[in-house]
Amino acid sequence: MGYPLPQENSLKGPFQPMRFEATVEECIVTEGEIPRDLAGGFYRTGPTWKRPTKQGANPLLGQDGMVQGLVLREGRADFRNRWIRTPKYLLEDRHGRSMFEWTDGGFGDWRDTAYGDVTRDRFNCGVPQGTANINIFPFQGEMVASSEQGGAPIAIDPITLDTKGIVPWSPKLSRGMHDPAAFGDAAFTAHPKWDHETGTLYGWTYRDFAPYVTMHIVHPDGTVDSRDLWDAPYNTVAHDVWLTPEWIVMPFQPFTLDRKRITEKKVNLWGWEEDKPIVLALIPRDDVQGEIRWIETDLPPQYIMHTMSANVDGDRLMLDGPIFNRPPFPFEQDFAAGDDIALFFSIAKSHLGRWTIDLRTGAAKSEQLSDRPSELPKVDERYYGRGYTWGYQVGGVVKRGGMSMNSLVVTNMRTLSEQAYQIRSSQPAAVLEATFAPRSPDAPEGDGYIIVPVSWWADKRGEYQIFDTHDITKGPICRIELPFLMGWTPHGHWMDFR
Repeated sequence: MGYPLPQENSLKGPFQPMRFEATVEECIVTEGEIPRDLAGGFYRTGPTWKRPTKQGANPLLGQDGMVQGLVLREGRADFRNRWIRTPKYLLEDRHGRSMFEWTDGGFGDWRDTAYGDVTRDRFNCGVPQGTANINIFPFQGEMVASSEQGGAPIAIDPITLDTKGIVPWSPKLSRGMHDPAAFGDAAFTAHPKWDHETGTLYGWTYRDFAPYVTMHIVHPDGTVDSRDLWDAPYNTVAHDVWLTPEWIVMPFQPFTLDRKRITEKKVNLWGWEEDKPIVLALIPRDDVQGEIRWIETDLPPQYIMHTMSANVDGDRLMLDGPIFNRPPFPFEQDFAAGDDIALFFSIAKSHLGRWTIDLRTGAAKSEQLSDRPSELPKVDERYYGRGYTWGYQVGGVVKRGGMSMNSLVVTNMRTLSEQAYQIRSSQPAAVLEATFAPRSPDAPEGDGYIIVPVSWWADKRGEYQIFDTHDITKGPICRIELPFLMGWTPHGHWMDFR
């Protein structure tokens, strides 16, 4: 069955879906040369519209995941993109139509998110609702895609991008908000951290009932150590954490979720409860069952959606990341029934910031480190949990109540000096989240390349720009062209082949 492309904000501009699978071998390099010392892949995933839901809606987070992979080796680039063949995708592909409807999927306006419960019937009974559409990260020699709620992580072949299936360690994970549909139907964060030396993966699951968070330490052999956080203060959206040499730092922020809001208030499940305090859980990295230190702060109501990294200096814990004035998600105070959704950076703005915690007293302070709007922070991931110096972000300018993102920014997080390069000016384009790739496996922290995907969506083409970290102000040393629209992808990571 064919459908017209809906004219909704979630499918316009940079969110226009790339609905086909493509293989582009030996991509055209329009400027410069691909560094021959780069050997690896840059992988990203995002929601991609294939058809309306069973209710005739098109919620962004309910759309099927599509993985994009740019493999670089010996001075050449090969691009592929493939649908992630989750159990949901396979069921609907077999029937040629949507097989799911959600409690928050039939409003026909900004409230449709597809994060609520699924109505089960004889067709979709036993089929997880996850779409694997938020992030993809390396683990055990594979790429692993996650949608944070609704289904277990999905393993992807890093060369062919074929879907290998639900990860074998999924039965050891815990459920998220939803009742498991089948054995191994669990949930897993979209933003895990890992130890480059040991291969250990630090993840978690969150939900709207106690225990609100469960920590999961996944070892390279597939064993999993877990702990329910029964002392967690409230039902936060536990989207990201910081890793230090000693702790996993889990922030409880007043961005909350509760499915009863859908059925009782007839709005979406998210809330911004500014009266709740920001609470930090310092969880021992090497003993997840050990004593957790809880720090209730008096920080003002603000929100860090994506962490950059952390440093510990004596008794000071410094937690870095872009700080939002409010979560960039729709709330009932923003919209009326029938309104189309406004997305992410159009409804909130953030600046690079730091929360500093005095580990002796628990006192906390918040600092704004730059006047430049900032989001999508990345680091040299070999240094997760080891302290760091270099941070990378997409920067921009303030635009009405939100921000317009147009630049690559590199910040020395110890001196706060920065380099910036403006990628676009007035052209309609999306500067997407970058990745860092080391110059060699043993290169010093931050010595390498930054790869930035750019969707020139008005021209129906995509591009990868490669910058040398020695000086990004000189502009990209290489531009790799895709001769079609690059689909929107929120997150991804580099896998080194060397």
